[in-house]
Amino acid sequence: MADPHKRRLRNYLLNRTYQLRYTLIMVVITSLLTVGLGYVWYQQMRVTSRTIEVKALATLSDEDVQAIKDDMASQDRLRLLVLVGFGLVFAFVVAGYSIILTHKVAGPLYKITLYMNQVRDGKLGAVYDLRKGDHLQDFFDSFKQMHTALRKQAESEVSALEEVIASTERHLAQAGPQGAGEVGHQLDSLRAMRDRKTASLGGKGEASAKGPYR
Repeated sequence: MADPHKRRLRNYLLNRTYQLRYTLIMVVITSLLTVGLGYVWYQQMRVTSRTIEVKALATLSDEDVQAIKDDMASQDRLRLLVLVGFGLVFAFVVAGYSIILTHKVAGPLYKITLYMNQVRDGKLGAVYDLRKGDHLQDFFDSFKQMHTALRKQAESEVSALEEVIASTERHLAQAGPQGAGEVGHQLDSLRAMRDRKTASLGGKGEASAKGPYR
């Protein structure tokens, strides 16, 4: 049994321009929201700290007031570090999720593009379904129906060529060496056409159709 395909990080970036642009937009938007909300929260905490300091001035000694100020300053620095850390972690999470989300669109487009290139090159091998959870399922189903129709047409043409070739071979066998000239040349052309169409149905290139899309 073949070893299962190992998913790599680079396989998630099938369309770097689209995926990284979308990811950057999402990160910028969430970062601006986080900074805005974080700034409001931090200022509220600063106001609370200043209120505690003002109340302490009226009732405590200078040493106690200074200790409270130092403690409030330490807490403010800790809140700022927590806010910055949360913002960075949140940005990384949004970036990762955006890449995975866009991969569910870029992956099907990548696969459809490769299948279309194969059709252009005259290859009509088997088409495999998208992965569970991928987007563009309806679009891919329509493409698959079109591909199936082309494949059936090619199979019908192969069957028709087989019948013509068989009939011509019987005719040549009955006619003997005298009729083997031009008819034999036409028979070779029919066989070559049949072989090309048969090869187009053999599923060649399916490995390249998957590529990094797994």
